[in-house]
This record gives sequence, structure tokens and C-alpha cells, in this order.
Amino acid sequence: MLAERQPATEVLAPPPVVPSDVSLFFDFDGTLVDLAATPDAVVVDQRLLDALDILADRFPGRVAIISGRSITQLDAMLGRHAQLFAVAGSHGAERRTLQDGHVAAERPASLEAAAESFRTFADANGLVYEAKSLGAGLHYRMAPAFEPDAVALAEHLSATHGLTLQRGKMMVELRTPGDKGAALRQLIASPEMAGSTPYFFGDDVTDEDGFEVAHDLGGVGVLIGDPRPTAATYRLDDVAALRRWIDGILE
Repeated sequence: MLAERQPATEVLAPPPVVPSDVSLFFDFDGTLVDLAATPDAVVVDQRLLDALDILADRFPGRVAIISGRSITQLDAMLGRHAQLFAVAGSHGAERRTLQDGHVAAERPASLEAAAESFRTFADANGLVYEAKSLGAGLHYRMAPAFEPDAVALAEHLSATHGLTLQRGKMMVELRTPGDKGAALRQLIASPEMAGSTPYFFGDDVTDEDGFEVAHDLGGVGVLIGDPRPTAATYRLDDVAALRRWIDGILE
């Protein structure tokens, strides 16, 4: 039975974990790194890269990133460090593991048509278009007045082209089917993760599927950010608080 969404009203950090018992799943933007005005402006600092290296060593085969970004985008931001753990991109529509390599569906022509509409709208109104392997994003963080028009366009294109509409923080996305909960189920079936307790960390409504599946599998979700209705069991204030929690389990 999936977790019921309740307000996470208090800051309750997850307890320390034992590497042999737990698998760690992290969203990327807003979780491991702070959000920025545009997707390309996100900063990946050396301290995070060092921490990911140590996590991969302490939790061998039991660390994964599950992101709305494509795997290509994550590789560009994380470099060689992204090869040390499992990665699921495009909200779970693609994944890469040591056992299976890179598994992804083909980019449909309908997505390319929708992406072109997003690009045209973004160029005309000073918004930011984000290209993804299996999705297309339209960001209005720098022009929030365009939110109603951006959402209406996304809804129209979703219905016209049969694509999944995903709302995010100051953005809308059209993508092929997939969700982070399904990605977690696929990844935790690996020999290294099998039988472990999943901890899923995320900040956005797109992470709720991951929280629910983690709970369903006997684990927990950890919300990063302000209180809101959520299926997460624990909550940390922000990216900095998660970084401190990671530092604590690595000491």
C-alpha cells in the first residue's frame, strides 16, 4: 500500500544509516544542488563530487541518481563521477547501470514537434527552453507572468501529441512516459541493491512517486525543502541540510 500524503510540518532528519542495509536514491536539482535561474546555471561544486565518490565507495552499488534531467545532461555536469553509480534520467524513461548499460526508448517524432513549439514560444517571450533526450522543458522562472500561457500551451501539446505533461518548480515539461517510482523499482532489483532499504531524497512534486514506492518497499522518502503535503517520512530544510546529513554518515 502506497504512502498517504500528509503535511511534513516539522524538520525531522532521517536517522543515520548502515551502508550494508540501505540504498540511497537522490534527485538532482533542488536536492543535491541548489536551483538556479536557468538549468545551465546550476553549480556542481567539488565538495559534492568528492562526497559522491566517497558514497559510491562506502555504498558499493547502492547509490543512484534519479533525475528529470537526461543522462546526457547529468554526464555533462558530473563528468566521470556519474559513472560510479546507477543513473535514471528523464524521470525514469532512461537508465544506466553496470549490468544493463544505457537503456532508453527512442525519441518519438511527436516529442520533436512539441519541442519545436516550446522553442518558438520561449524565443518569442524571453523564456528558457530546455532540450532533453526524452523530454522538452519550458522554464518561466525569469518571467513568472507567462505561467498561465506556458501551462496552457503544454496542456494543448500534451493532448495533441499524446505526451506526458509534468509540472515542476516554475516550469512545465513534456516527455515520454516514465516516473521516478518505477525507476526506483527497476534499480533496486539489481543484485547489489536487492534486499536493501531504499531512502529516496527529493524536493519536487515529481519526486512523490519515488517517495511512495520507497515507502511501499519498506523504506522512506525524505523531502528537501519547505513543508507541504507529501508521502515523505522525513524532511530536511534545504540542499545544505542534506549535504550536512551526507557528511554525517561519511564521518
